[in-house]
Amino acid sequence: MKELLMLLAFAAAMVAVQASRGRGECHELIHDVMHKENMTEIIGSCMEENGIVFNLEGPGRGRRPGGRRGRNRGKRSPRMMRFISSLSEANQTALAECIFEKEDLLTDDGLFDATTFTEDLIAKLEEAEQTTQAEAMLTAIEDGVCVVEESEPNLMLVFDFIKCLKEVCKDGTGSSSEEA
Repeated sequence: MKELLMLLAFAAAMVAVQASRGRGECHELIHDVMHKENMTEIIGSCMEENGIVFNLEGPGRGRRPGGRRGRNRGKRSPRMMRFISSLSEANQTALAECIFEKEDLLTDDGLFDATTFTEDLIAKLEEAEQTTQAEAMLTAIEDGVCVVEESEPNLMLVFDFIKCLKEVCKDGTGSSSEEA
């Protein structure tokens, strides 16, 4: 039961915007426009369907040098990226395919549908309160500064796109509370 709770906590952390480390206005905006209530279940079921097990005994657990316990709070993205990177290429692809399929983000050819993903994100950013952060992200997408393209399913490409948006947001607003 404890392992299931840890898996669900891990999945919830992934939902919170994988490429973010800060908790400022840019993080909150990305979280608000990308958060999906059922993402924890989708990730959990995709991991289960593909026999992917989250390593609860891996790095970042227990006491750290210098006496700190646990992981660095608020900096979950690097851990998630390390976890995905530690998976075999086949498992990375299987997990991405499953998640994208459940989110209707696969083309008929089985590729990541970057157009649908981007159009949905633009629509949500336009619906959000029009702040300098939202405007900076919209401009970055429209001007091609941050781009995600149709490709083989790959979660890391999506994370890189989100990280780019956060950088543009941070740079465009002068916020010093963000780290990307």
